[in-house]
Amino acid sequence: MQQTSRTYFEASRFIKSKEVLTNLESEINQKLIDKPLYVQFDVSEVERLSTAALQSARAKDYYLGRNISKASVVRFSLGYSEVRDMVTIPIHAPDGMLVGFVGRSVEGKDFKNTPKLPKGKTLFNLHRVKSSRQVYVVESSFDAIRLDQCGLSAVASLGASVSAFQVDLLKKYFNDIIVIADNDEAGNTMATNLKDKLGSSVSILRLDQKYKDVGEMDDEAIRALSFDFDASIAALLK
Repeated sequence: MQQTSRTYFEASRFIKSKEVLTNLESEINQKLIDKPLYVQFDVSEVERLSTAALQSARAKDYYLGRNISKASVVRFSLGYSEVRDMVTIPIHAPDGMLVGFVGRSVEGKDFKNTPKLPKGKTLFNLHRVKSSRQVYVVESSFDAIRLDQCGLSAVASLGASVSAFQVDLLKKYFNDIIVIADNDEAGNTMATNLKDKLGSSVSILRLDQKYKDVGEMDDEAIRALSFDFDASIAALLK
C-alpha cells in the first residue's frame, strides 16, 4: 500500500494475482527421485547418419584417410553429417544402450557432442569388449577402432582426462588393462593416473616417439606392438 499507493483491497488483489499454487511434498519427492545415468538416444538418427557415411564420397575419403575400413564403418555405425561436415561416432552405455554421439569436423579438429552426452560415465566400445580377458585403453575412439581392426579389444576414454566413474568401470570389468596413451604430456599424465588408481592391473605401453598416437601407425605396426608387449610380459614372468 505504501510503495504503490494502492488501497488495502487493491493491494490484496495485486498480491493474490502473484500467488502460485504449489505442492511442496510433491516437489520434494520429485527431487528425491534418482535420475537415470543413461537416457536412450534416437537410434533412427544414428542409422540415418550411418547410411549417409556409406553414400558420401567425402565421408568415405575421410575414413579411408584415417585407415578406418568400410567394415568398421558398418560395425561401429560411424556416420556423416553433410550439414555440419562432421563424421559421427555413436557412444553407448556399458549395457549397449545408445546414449548419443560425438561429432568431429572433417576439416580441422572441432568436436561437437549431442546434448547431455554422458561421456564421463562410459567408455567407447565397452559394451562390445567387456567380457574380454584383456583390454587396451586409448584416448580416441578412432584409435580404439584401429586396434579392433587388428584383433585387439580396446576402449577409449574420449579424452586424456579419465573420470573416477570411468576408472570404476575399468576396475569392474577388467583385470588386465594395457594403457596406450598419446605421445604428449596429457597422455603421459593419463597413463600415470590410471596406473596410480588401478595398480597392478594396469600396464603402460609406450609408443615409439615417431608416433603421436595409435592412429598414425599402420596395421602391421599395431600388430607388432601387441606382439612385442606380450613377449615382454612373458619374459618378465620367467
